[in-house]
Amino acid sequence: MDSADTLSDTIPSEVAVYTDGGCDPNPGPGGWGAVIRWGDREWVLSGNDPDTTNNRMELHAAAAALALLEGLLGRCQVDIHTDSQYLRQGITEWIDGWVGRGWRTSDKQPVKNQDLWRVLHRLTQAHEVTWHWLKGHAGHPLNERADRLATEARRALRRLQRRRPPDAPRPADDGRSSVEICVKASCRGTEGSCSWGAVLRKGEHTRSLSGGERSATSNAMLIRGATEALRALTRSCHVTLYSDAKYLIYGASRWVQNWQARGWRTRDGKPVANRAEWEALLEAARLHQVAWTLVQGDEAPADLALAGELAALAAEDAGENEQ
Repeated sequence: MDSADTLSDTIPSEVAVYTDGGCDPNPGPGGWGAVIRWGDREWVLSGNDPDTTNNRMELHAAAAALALLEGLLGRCQVDIHTDSQYLRQGITEWIDGWVGRGWRTSDKQPVKNQDLWRVLHRLTQAHEVTWHWLKGHAGHPLNERADRLATEARRALRRLQRRRPPDAPRPADDGRSSVEICVKASCRGTEGSCSWGAVLRKGEHTRSLSGGERSATSNAMLIRGATEALRALTRSCHVTLYSDAKYLIYGASRWVQNWQARGWRTRDGKPVANRAEWEALLEAARLHQVAWTLVQGDEAPADLALAGELAALAAEDAGENEQ
């Protein structure tokens, strides 16, 4: 199966999106969350910013959801539900005037949060979007879930600050972009098709990739997914690559140097499994500065679950093609 940017070549039916965002205090540390439902499938997204505003977090949640749908499903019919009048009125009533005046308000002042409004305006052109306003904290279950996601994302900033030592190294300011990559693998049966899924994120922009092989292994697909994700980057980047598989993270960050030193032999003298895949991964990673990060449970980014969904769907498609 070849890599694919979308889950389906057909125009999907309506997608329901519930978003929320906020800060405490405002301005200050903030978080955003989104719940996306398409048929019987569901994805959740969240993110944070250490110095932002309520309005920016509301905009970011909607933009992130639409960007993910663009990469995952292509053009969609989207119903977005928000409790932010600023977001709903801005995108349905004010934005055409802003665009016509060169992103100026009616009193000729620059539009606030223009960077996010521009992104959101482009993304609404990529879909057929209907905007709905919901009263916040009124008991709607999906609106409440989006609110909890946003709150948890904001609180995660404080936990990260507590865990980070004062002298912890930070990425050098060398002009390279920062990119997050999440990788998962999936297999059908003991001897079935195995596939991989990867989500690349740069800010609010995402790209989804997947692929697979017959008679492969989950470990080989993990390495292949990481390799293809790194190859998809067209310039040198600071990359944080997330996986919940020790085989991939420890292999790339610890074991591979010893394998190379022993001529691609394990400690007991046996040939290293998946050598060709490991060598391809090393070559793909050479262009970048990669932080190999093992995450499990609540620490895992929401994109890791999406990568797993992509891998599972790719495995299903491969199984159907074999029949």
